[in-house]
Amino acid sequence: MKKIAILFLTLLFTSCEGLLEEVPTDRLSQENFYKSKEDLIAALNAVYAQVRGANSYGTNYPAQLNGMTDYCISRGTQIPVSEFQGLDGTNIGRTDAIWRDLFQSINSSNIVIQAVKAVNITEAEKNAIEAEARFLRALNYYNLVRNYGGVPLRTTPIGEVSQVRGKRASVDEVYKLITDDLQYAETNLPKTVTSGQAGRPTQFAAKLLLASVYLTRENWALARDKADEVIKSGLYSLVEVKTSDDFEKLYGADLTTTSEEVFYIKYARITGQGWGYPSYQHPADGPYTTGVRAHFTLPTLPLIKNWSDKDLRKDYNLYSSYTNRSGRLTTFPTAEPICFRKFRDTPANPAGNDFPILRYAEALLIYAEAVSQANNGPTAQALESLNKVHRRAYGYPSGAVSPVDFTLEGQSAASFRELVMTERAYEFMMEASRWYDLKRLGVAKLKEIIKTARGKDVKDAHLFWPIPKQEMDNNPDLTPADQNPGY
Repeated sequence: MKKIAILFLTLLFTSCEGLLEEVPTDRLSQENFYKSKEDLIAALNAVYAQVRGANSYGTNYPAQLNGMTDYCISRGTQIPVSEFQGLDGTNIGRTDAIWRDLFQSINSSNIVIQAVKAVNITEAEKNAIEAEARFLRALNYYNLVRNYGGVPLRTTPIGEVSQVRGKRASVDEVYKLITDDLQYAETNLPKTVTSGQAGRPTQFAAKLLLASVYLTRENWALARDKADEVIKSGLYSLVEVKTSDDFEKLYGADLTTTSEEVFYIKYARITGQGWGYPSYQHPADGPYTTGVRAHFTLPTLPLIKNWSDKDLRKDYNLYSSYTNRSGRLTTFPTAEPICFRKFRDTPANPAGNDFPILRYAEALLIYAEAVSQANNGPTAQALESLNKVHRRAYGYPSGAVSPVDFTLEGQSAASFRELVMTERAYEFMMEASRWYDLKRLGVAKLKEIIKTARGKDVKDAHLFWPIPKQEMDNNPDLTPADQNPGY
């Protein structure tokens, strides 16, 4: 086993494949089952199981998002994702599964939030457990609203299909719930996790997720201040590197945690607990996780073409050849010449790498962008935050002046933001964030970037995923007019 921590997240109470199945009457009800803190922790573990599942963060979620970028092209059945013309039936099935699992996780969070009030534990314990459930609910709603637009707001448990109701809330209303949940979480979560419990959120995970929310909403001052709280906490630091392989100290499959981890979804090399997504990056006969090579890139794409060979992240992220398991040097096909290898494990499934949702580099880059946007131009502090990430990428100590430092000379708010966005593209490559960054720039700019890089015209239908047919059929508060355009 790779991680003791993952055992704590093993389900004692797994949800059924269909969360909304009728509960047999001979079983204890939600209302009277939860009697102790241990019962509530078990219920929290059910939330993590749905978060970690293959249909959400485990595979479908990162696979769909990474394919919708200017540097990654999908193969096989996911080709339509990278064509930017809207989704076909196969990929609609995948986004339907994401919706289902995220809402199942939200429902499990709501069960905890409701149940905790009646359990005989201290108020501090109640608040901490509720805060953890609300953090997870906020994370799921954050990803729902960015991919589907306004969605139904559900804050109480649903036990059967007949209870599936709720109009599409406005985007503002969804963000209001997200913000309220995270503000509660940052007040009531612990400052740090205890030994053996890596993977649970802390108050600084809530602060950094809030910073990301504020950045998305272009509330620059609040984004700046929340990111700064994480930076000034002194609890986190960049993992220093000198060679490209040193990035294994940040992403490696054998790690339990790092100084950079703020909130990761934890996986292990155990059946049912491994991360499925790395199999999308690698070939079946390669030295890494046994895979299907579902993604590739081209040397002509601007971000790849302009990427300095001196940036250690380039060698760590990309590869064009490998020695297969028969000892033969193999190169990727001419039409698909470069693949991604950031998340790698031994040639077996499942992979033990963790999914980095929030890490310290995010706090530094949010701070840099938000300071400059709020100030209408970069400051020395904003520049230093950007340079820390940039220096580390080239193998220099992150806290000292280096030959690769950017300078303030000639920088406007617009040019500095472009620097930050490029740095984010390289730093968070294949971490399912680039599409969100492109959307933050506005539809016109997103379409321009994709057109320049890929030669594709992005249809409006591709900007949001469709509301699942099952939701449309079962929710009496939705009408055909509620469906996203193009579906």
